[in-house]
Amino acid sequence: MDSADPLDPSDSWVAIDFETATRERDSACAPGIATACDGEVVSSGAWLIRPPGNVYDHWNIRVHGITPDRTAHAPSFAELWPELRCYLDGSHVLAHNAGFDISVLRTLISQHGLETPELHYVCTVKLARRAFPQLQRHRLDVVCAHCGIPLRHHDATSDAAACANVALRCRDAIGAPSIHAAVSSLGLRPTRL
Repeated sequence: MDSADPLDPSDSWVAIDFETATRERDSACAPGIATACDGEVVSSGAWLIRPPGNVYDHWNIRVHGITPDRTAHAPSFAELWPELRCYLDGSHVLAHNAGFDISVLRTLISQHGLETPELHYVCTVKLARRAFPQLQRHRLDVVCAHCGIPLRHHDATSDAAACANVALRCRDAIGAPSIHAAVSSLGLRPTRL
C-alpha cells in the first residue's frame, strides 16, 4: 500500500453470523456480531436465542455444539432484536455466504413482524473469490487458513470476527485503503436489505 493512500479511518463495518437449530431459516439459536473499524476488529460477541419450540436437529448440534438445554431459557429473537438492531441499523454489513445469513435475518425479521433496519451488505465469499482467485474453495475455514486468521468454526463469535478479518485481508491483498474501496475495486456493490 502506498503511503500516500492511508487507511480510511471512517471505514466501519459490522460482520454477522447465524448458527441455526434446524435447516429452517427461522431457527437461529446464536447470532454473532463483530465490528471492524479503523482497520481492525474492535469488538465481537454472540448471544444464545431460543429457536421456535426450542427444537434442534441432531446434525446442527453436531456442527455447532449448541443444545436445547442451553437455549431453553434464552430470549427469543424478538426479545433480543432491540440490542441486535443497534449494531445493524445504518451499518454496512459483512457476512460470509451472505445468501444464508441474510436470509436468516430477513426471515426472522419478517416472522416476528419487526421493522427492517436500514443496512447494506456485502458477501465476503464473493470478496474473497476476487481477492484470492488462487484458492480452490472460499469457505470461511479455507480463507482463514490461507490468511492466518484464527477460527473456531461454527462458533458465532469466532465466525463473525473471522468474516470481518477476511474483509480486512481482502483489502490488504489488493492494497486498498478501506473495505469500501476494496469492495468497489473488486467489482462488487453493497446490497440493500
